Amino acid sequence: MRVTHRMMAESVSQNLRLNLYRLDRLSNQLASGKVFTKPSQNPVGVSRSMLYKTALNRNEQYRLNTNEARGWLSTTHDALMKGLEVLQRLRELSVAAANGTYSDTERSSIASEAVQLKEHLLALANTQHNELYIFGGHRTLEPPYAYNEEGQLEYRGDLGHRVQEVGTFQQVVMNLNGQEAFGGVEVFEAVEQICQALLEDDSETLSGEVLEKIDRGIDLFLQRLADVGARQLRVETMYDTLFEQSIYLKQMLSELEDIDYAETITEFQMQENAYRAALATAARMMQPSLVDYLS
Repeated sequence: MRVTHRMMAESVSQNLRLNLYRLDRLSNQLASGKVFTKPSQNPVGVSRSMLYKTALNRNEQYRLNTNEARGWLSTTHDALMKGLEVLQRLRELSVAAANGTYSDTERSSIASEAVQLKEHLLALANTQHNELYIFGGHRTLEPPYAYNEEGQLEYRGDLGHRVQEVGTFQQVVMNLNGQEAFGGVEVFEAVEQICQALLEDDSETLSGEVLEKIDRGIDLFLQRLADVGARQLRVETMYDTLFEQSIYLKQMLSELEDIDYAETITEFQMQENAYRAALATAARMMQPSLVDYLS
């Protein structure tokens, strides 16, 4: 086959363009830190990358939901624990005052403490989390417990449940409404009876039915604490699972998209040397021919 200078020039030009393309690709990878930056560079890789990123975004939203449920359940648990302490203290005061051995001053002091405990329990029933009332069901913008015009305490919330999605087809109820937590106003009625009995020095009431109501209230709080605790355990387990999944997905995405800097730098240097060698070879091959000296 006859080889001409034109054929040699085209071959040299093609080889130089190929070397320069490879050098440019490696340079872009080092600058971006990514194996590919355009879908045309790796269509399959881009498709897998989009799947990983979608899974990561979904995972992140579930983690946010789970974290919200953690905060809500933690606030509920703390309120119930403090409410349980209030009822237990009221029971102690009732039993102590029922024996009739206290002086008028002591009974007045016990009655004052009981009234303060009643107000504290009401404040707990109107506990807020992120400016939302946790025991109001779906009615979270206004206090669920308030006194009406006749001075009677009312539950103004509803029986709704706030459901949070914490995973694919996985939901958790993160609240207790007032009916579930306090029996509506039943617990408060028992507390009010204790306060009145203490103020009136009514030992019979203190040692009778009202004490049974307080015991039922304590049992109710214990049941709800167990319920909330079980939900907390589930949410914590789900949060840990989502965290581990997030790490795995990020690792898979990094292996797909991110370059190995040491390997890429080495390849870049090799390609740079190859390009320089190609330039030197082209310079020697494209020497003037005899035609250049003819006039």
